[in-house]
Amino acid sequence: MKIIDAKRRPVNFDEFIKRSAVPSDCSHFVNESCIIKENGEVKIVYKELNTPCKDVVESVKAMKYTTGSRSRGLVSTSRIIGYRPRLAIRANYCSSTSTATEYPKQHAIICDYIEKIEDEYKAVNPELYAKHRSDVEGKTQKEWRIKGGVFTSGIINKDSALKYHFDTGNFTDVWSAMIVFKSGIEGGYLCVPEYDMCFELKDNSIFLFDGQGLLHGVTPIQKSSPLSYRYSIVFYSMKQIWKCLPITEELARARRMKTGREITRNNMTPEHRAYLQGRKGKQ
Repeated sequence: MKIIDAKRRPVNFDEFIKRSAVPSDCSHFVNESCIIKENGEVKIVYKELNTPCKDVVESVKAMKYTTGSRSRGLVSTSRIIGYRPRLAIRANYCSSTSTATEYPKQHAIICDYIEKIEDEYKAVNPELYAKHRSDVEGKTQKEWRIKGGVFTSGIINKDSALKYHFDTGNFTDVWSAMIVFKSGIEGGYLCVPEYDMCFELKDNSIFLFDGQGLLHGVTPIQKSSPLSYRYSIVFYSMKQIWKCLPITEELARARRMKTGREITRNNMTPEHRAYLQGRKGKQ
């Protein structure tokens, strides 16, 4: 692959954060496989993959997606995959995502594909991959990692031109892996202003980078027909998965908490119960 030596430039993040990316934000348009290095250190890898992945594409196309705002205020049409941590209000226990339950066959096909992605990661940056694996294995139970590898979770974005942002909540100083599948699309480029580059992200390509450390955003997407699509699958390692116990212990904990909640509800006064029901109805 082509090697590009680059230097990270100072950027006023206030000028970019949460606004739409446009190609003119960067001077260089990258449309071929390459490795971006700075001072001899690999920072970004963009590679077109040769391995057929029709089953993965059919799997992401078979799912239904919801449009909403993430915790950082980013609006996207997406669904999560892999594992999710405890959610204090809605579900205070670790579990597989709803995608695994609603689309078990498709979810399994996508998760199987992660082994190829990890092979690419290991090949282009073995030192960082080894650090990533050591960090994850030291903190996270194997059963809460996709295929027992370095990634715990992922998100599938459908036709989403995400505004500039930093990823949050993941392991630090390691890579996330983005795989893009598209057809009949103009735009949808990934801009990384600090390296002054916009990447085309062709169909069946992978993009490896530190999504928490590098500001990035997706340019507007134009479809040439109703059948056009752009899916990006991003795999990452969530910090909150550190808290997940072995599955049997996690289930036992969930049962104890459920029992505790039921006891609390049974001991409530009618007035207290009515008050809580009123609050729930307003949410």
